Amino acid sequence: MKSLLIICGREGAGKSTLAKAIVPYLKNGASFDAENILQVNPFLFDENFQSLALENSLDLIHNFFEAEYENVVAGSFLIDQNHFDAFKAKLKYESKIYILMLTVDKGIRDERRLNRDKKTTKEWMDLVDSKFYLETSLRDNADESYTYFEIDNSKMDVADTIELLKKQIPQFFE
Repeated sequence: MKSLLIICGREGAGKSTLAKAIVPYLKNGASFDAENILQVNPFLFDENFQSLALENSLDLIHNFFEAEYENVVAGSFLIDQNHFDAFKAKLKYESKIYILMLTVDKGIRDERRLNRDKKTTKEWMDLVDSKFYLETSLRDNADESYTYFEIDNSKMDVADTIELLKKQIPQFFE
């Protein structure tokens, strides 16, 4: 059966890093992070942009499944329960879906954002933090359509996060 791991979290939580690092651990798997396919200027986080993120992510997921990849990791495109419902309605393939919410202390998130390749400023970080809060509807409304779990990776490196994931959802890595 096809499996899909959707990585969510605030900016600096490690979504892009984890999506890239997890690929060698997947058997017949593929991965992408929506931040890499959604660089636009001007950046307006409105309904049109959110729809574009959802549609582009769906296209990639479908392409990977059609190319016979069984385990797909997708990061940075799912916001809340409403977006999940819209996503699920358009997903063409029966899949076991896991939603991972990465959380991290703000000080560590800020340090990560300042030290990564993608340049940022304090003003940008403050703007993003004011608009993007930790969403709880995916956790609060979890049902049989997906398995939800959170990992606080404040004191973990990427390898530790992957090892914890392998323990929590071993079937995704088989």
